[in-house]
Amino acid sequence: MEVYPVVVGDLKGSMDRTVFYKVEDRCFGRKKNQPKEREFSNEEQEHHLKFGFVGRLAGRVRYVLRECLWNKPKHLTLPNYFVRLNFGNCMVEDLESGLVTFNYEDAVFTKGSMSLPDVTVSYSEEDSSFTFALTPMAGREFPGKNASDEVHAILLESNLLQAYQLELGTRGEENSVIEALEPGWNKDFVHVYAYACNRKEKDTSDTLYLPFE
Repeated sequence: MEVYPVVVGDLKGSMDRTVFYKVEDRCFGRKKNQPKEREFSNEEQEHHLKFGFVGRLAGRVRYVLRECLWNKPKHLTLPNYFVRLNFGNCMVEDLESGLVTFNYEDAVFTKGSMSLPDVTVSYSEEDSSFTFALTPMAGREFPGKNASDEVHAILLESNLLQAYQLELGTRGEENSVIEALEPGWNKDFVHVYAYACNRKEKDTSDTLYLPFE
């Protein structure tokens, strides 16, 4: 801390990180200490990088989240709930460069109590298209009243961070849906998910990751 007499003027208060005061009718100026820049720990830096990546992903897929992420707590927004569900899927590969990877196979787009749908998907290089096969679910563990549950797919291009939702049919029907690869998308960066939902009960299944070849 630096203290010095003020030659000119009768100053009071503070200005430009200097506090002015009087002692025995003499005016002095006292320089405030420069604020120290806080150094974040490695753990804090990793937390910020992970939060930033998942938050960015949530913002890019927000239109899909409006359609599928129904069971969020009332005090959370959809992006915040998505971040909470997917924060653990992030990994900081290099702290200095800020490189973050994300485990897309475990990504959570829906969280609910319903059973997962029976869906498979394949990809045709010749037609540049996906084929979804929906199999009817039956048996004691699956009452007939659930046959009207809707089944949807989510397609995500992780390089562009773009996503959209596709309706596949209902649990009680056998159905096949062909979906062309979105223009500008790279098949190698596409991740496919499926889930079931009941709009009347406002419930969904968890997220089902669909691998394809």
